[in-house]
Amino acid sequence: MSEKTEKKEKLNYKRTFLIGFGFMACMLLWNVYNSYVPVIFRAKLSELTDGGAKLPALLSVALLVNAIMTIDNIFGVIFQPYFGKRSDRTKTKWGKRMPYIIVCLPICAVFFSLIPIVAVGVKEITLSIALMMAVIIFFNFTMSIWRSPVVSLMPDFTPSSLQSDANAVINIMGGIGQMIGLVMGTIATAVVGLLGFSSLHSALSAKVNTLGQVLELNADGTPVVHYSGIFANGIPNEFKDTVDNFIASGRDALYYNGTHFSGDSTKGELVAQKIAKGAATGEFEYVNYAPIFIIAAIIAVLCLVVLVGFYARNKKYDLSKNLELKEEEEAAEKPKKIKIKDLPISKEERRSLLVMLAALFLINNATEAIVPNFTNFALDTLNMPPTSSTLMMAVFAVSLAAFGIPAGTLGRKFGRKKTIIAGLTVIVVMFAIYLAVSQFFANSRLFVQIVLWIALVVGGAAVGCININTLPLVLAIGGRDYVGTFTGYYYTATFSAAITGPILCGFLIGLFGDDYNFMFLFCAIMFALGLAVITQVRHGEVSKDEDSSWLEEAVQNADD
Repeated sequence: MSEKTEKKEKLNYKRTFLIGFGFMACMLLWNVYNSYVPVIFRAKLSELTDGGAKLPALLSVALLVNAIMTIDNIFGVIFQPYFGKRSDRTKTKWGKRMPYIIVCLPICAVFFSLIPIVAVGVKEITLSIALMMAVIIFFNFTMSIWRSPVVSLMPDFTPSSLQSDANAVINIMGGIGQMIGLVMGTIATAVVGLLGFSSLHSALSAKVNTLGQVLELNADGTPVVHYSGIFANGIPNEFKDTVDNFIASGRDALYYNGTHFSGDSTKGELVAQKIAKGAATGEFEYVNYAPIFIIAAIIAVLCLVVLVGFYARNKKYDLSKNLELKEEEEAAEKPKKIKIKDLPISKEERRSLLVMLAALFLINNATEAIVPNFTNFALDTLNMPPTSSTLMMAVFAVSLAAFGIPAGTLGRKFGRKKTIIAGLTVIVVMFAIYLAVSQFFANSRLFVQIVLWIALVVGGAAVGCININTLPLVLAIGGRDYVGTFTGYYYTATFSAAITGPILCGFLIGLFGDDYNFMFLFCAIMFALGLAVITQVRHGEVSKDEDSSWLEEAVQNADD
């Protein structure tokens, strides 16, 4: 196809929309996984280690949970590039990518569904955790096999000049999958209720403690509380508000040191504790999240059905089979990887690149720490089960997506670096405000929630300013001739942070008695360090007179 003909073509939106069902399935499964697996593992590990008391020094339940949640990132770095390249060389009647998707997506969905089933169905705690780990490893491995091929489908069916528009459609489909995943708890609760599964419906709506154990409730729906110490003989009038706030909060216990009340066992005597079902016998009841996972897996498989039907009808439009010779020629001419010290750029540009990569690493340590910890934070601090708290993350995601185009406009108008700095400044301030409010207005739960909602909306827009402008800034330092090399540097920094961020955040949370409020402290520190570092970047802007069309195309290809 000639370049002239290619430019005259218009994007087939229907075809691109159908291709997007694959990415939609991927994002749906990931968002359910990241929202609920940390809560399930926290409950299991807390039961095994007696709330972390049996763990060696410096280890904590929060650290172990966050370490487990990096498996997907580790597998992504190791296996996704391999299977992506392997799919480039695959030749079947179903094309290059579809065999990987058709075989592995259903297997992946089965392992995905087994995660909560093993957690609840196997009573022996050590065996339950071992089986969960096995299932999660197989889930992440099979996901790594088909994720790169499903992302590569769009370029296979779209001429390069139309891929920017096509990627916007794919991202919309991915966003739909993400949103469905974040509200899947609400969907599943409604579905099991409509189907008459009253016990499952009650479990998904149950009030739980921070360990995920279902609480005993009074006739009015409030948790049953055991009182001791100064409250053993009744609650004095001057402490009734304190007790009411404790009952409404997500805290499991209340302690008193003679002057101040606290949720920390190291700061006083136990005076009130919420009672979990089965506490007397040790046979605790946990929430069964299986309906959420199973319904999400079914939707993912239905996405595959749409994708298979699409390919059966449209495989004649698969451009990749006509590009094999070109790809082989390009592979033969592909330059060797270049070390940063050997790049033909100035000393100042090399310094800007290294500083920018350091800033990216710090910033992504913060963003990657939020996802695996937010549901546990909301459970502890806001008394919100994951089925509700995921709605808050949905608001953050919507704010981030909605500010994507304005963030790009701001970057072009005022400069990428200034826009990133503005975004970092805003999010550090918002997190600092929330931390202050959560500490000084701990008894005003409604006020704390309102501030958090505002922080999530504003923070989503701020993160949009950061994410949209970082990759173009890095690529502009290298210039047109080193797009692939600098894209590799960019993803090395971000993928490394995706592994270290949750682990470092989990370590900090564990140091403070598994208080998930410190997630925001960790993020604020990392964002602030990133802000300080990025101010030293001196390159990466494109002048008004310079042709930047290559940069837009390079960013598009890197996103693909």
